[in-house]
Amino acid sequence: MKPTDPLISIALCTYNGEKYLSEQLDTLVNQSYSHLEIVIVDDCSTDETWAILQDYAAADQKIHLYRNERNLGYQKNFERALGLCSGEYMLISDQDDRWDLKKVVKLQRAIGGSLLIYHDSAFIAEDGTSLGMKMSDKLHMVSGNDPTPFLFFNCISGHSMMFRRDLLPHIAPFPDTGVYDHYIAFVASGRGHIGYLPECLVQHRQHGGNATDILGRKREKSRSKVTKDRMIRENNWFKICAETRDHPMSGLAKKMYASAKNRTNNYLNLRFGYLVWKYQEELTRIPRNNSFKTLSFALRQIWGLKAKTLVKKS
Repeated sequence: MKPTDPLISIALCTYNGEKYLSEQLDTLVNQSYSHLEIVIVDDCSTDETWAILQDYAAADQKIHLYRNERNLGYQKNFERALGLCSGEYMLISDQDDRWDLKKVVKLQRAIGGSLLIYHDSAFIAEDGTSLGMKMSDKLHMVSGNDPTPFLFFNCISGHSMMFRRDLLPHIAPFPDTGVYDHYIAFVASGRGHIGYLPECLVQHRQHGGNATDILGRKREKSRSKVTKDRMIRENNWFKICAETRDHPMSGLAKKMYASAKNRTNNYLNLRFGYLVWKYQEELTRIPRNNSFKTLSFALRQIWGLKAKTLVKKS
């Protein structure tokens, strides 16, 4: 370690993660970047997770271990973990992935003047074998300082990002709804430059307990319920974006929320469809799926849940 190397923090949240936890911890404590702290907050696990964490903390002084008195859920638990970090740069870790041992040093060298930087990830199965696919196969990995693409979609997973401590006061506290990594990406894109490192520095494990379903492997019970739930999630997200302080996209987000908030109770939303059509090139920059790249995507946003339900019934 050089005397000038900044302290870097890894925030790891755990909950009943005994199955894969040791595998991930081994890749964190053996990072090639040495001026490191690993802040771990356990969210009231009931399996052997806490015992595993205690063993690792006893063997490595880089680990700072905390346990919640009550279950906070992953969103608020990550908020707490980041608040306990002291580093100039911060990274977020899931409990079930595997990191490249040079991940931290590569991101630190590449961040330059960016406020946040992120990398590509490779998908692995539950047993750790490769799925032959990476995140960039599913999503366009955007960079720069245009926040518009993040109004609908996100390509910056929590496990892939590193950001400057300067960002922390602007993202805390996390909203009660939404997904924390999408929120961090949206806020960062409105306050500085987003960098991207096109290397797979994490093996991102896919299994039934994943909080997100990037590969779309989970089965849905009802198409109409899926449509309604998606509309509610999107409306809540537009509201979050509209209420984000001092953000260049808050004006457009307010218009989108105002024109979309009644979609679950009406037939038509012409104004919302027009806004999506007007900004469709920027709003659909992240998905690789061609269904998001055509005029039909904007046209689909016109229909409210009542109209969609009628079409499905017919």
